[in-house]
Amino acid sequence: MTKDCNCDIITGSRIIVMKNKKEMRIMQNHYIDAMVKKMPALRATTKMTQAVLAEKIGVGRQSIVSIETGKRPMTWSLYLAVCCIFEQYEDSKKLLEIYELFDAEFVKAI
Repeated sequence: MTKDCNCDIITGSRIIVMKNKKEMRIMQNHYIDAMVKKMPALRATTKMTQAVLAEKIGVGRQSIVSIETGKRPMTWSLYLAVCCIFEQYEDSKKLLEIYELFDAEFVKAI
């Protein structure tokens, strides 16, 4: 994607116009920050421990602990992996939608 890319992305009822990579990074950070805040609730909905989530996405349990406590930032690739896991469970999939934690159109655009 070039620096001066201009993409219209529809997320729910709003349209986001991405003019450059900086704006896309801002949106990525928005989704990541929201996921970090809601990850314990998503895990609770699926009765998934930090250890189980860590195993499913291929990181150590301490990585999940550090992310949830704000001691370590969540990367975009880890965010996507977490979304893929929670998309597999009906209850957590509903929460992803309710909390607007994942937008497939945005992910496709980048």
